[in-house]
Amino acid sequence: MCSACFDKIELAQNKCFICNKETQCQGICQSCQEQTAIDALIIATPYDNNVAGKIVEALKYNYLEETVQPLVDLLDKQIKLQELEPLIQNKVFVPIPLHKKRYLARGFNQSELLARALALKYKGIIRIDLIKRKRFTRQQAKLTRRERLDNIKEAFVLNGSMGRVKEIVLIDDVITTGGTMAEAARTLKQAGVEKIIAVAICHG
Repeated sequence: MCSACFDKIELAQNKCFICNKETQCQGICQSCQEQTAIDALIIATPYDNNVAGKIVEALKYNYLEETVQPLVDLLDKQIKLQELEPLIQNKVFVPIPLHKKRYLARGFNQSELLARALALKYKGIIRIDLIKRKRFTRQQAKLTRRERLDNIKEAFVLNGSMGRVKEIVLIDDVITTGGTMAEAARTLKQAGVEKIIAVAICHG
């Protein structure tokens, strides 16, 4: 992506991903905090009517892995603008896992690629073994809000030893209702994690 097009991408405003109200907190207003296991949320840009959404689709469905870097650069731009580096610096990065059937069909996990690039940039470590999907779910993008929440319920299970991990940066490409992120965060907190920072490229 050329610098001119990159600079035209609109960054996301600081709104609660649950109620969509403006908030001074990181992505979740105080009144909605009790509804989710996510403690803070960082989103780079809106998904709809946005070239960034098309780049995410190119990564996810056209298998264009070279699009990872501009997406990470976009997220880095948002993080620096909001001065959020301390939230994710030197942390454990965990990508939202794919079910093995979808992984075999796609050949890679786009969230893992993003997590690896972010961990490198922010001097973190990556753990892909902590949680896994215990059942195959329908693609969230094709479902209504209620269907998404039901579809992802209890889809994750602890897979690896948590050790002394107390803070985790949870990575996905797109967050919509937040059901997938919240369910993964709930699983991790049940295992003893104290703080979950969710990070996504787009909110749609």
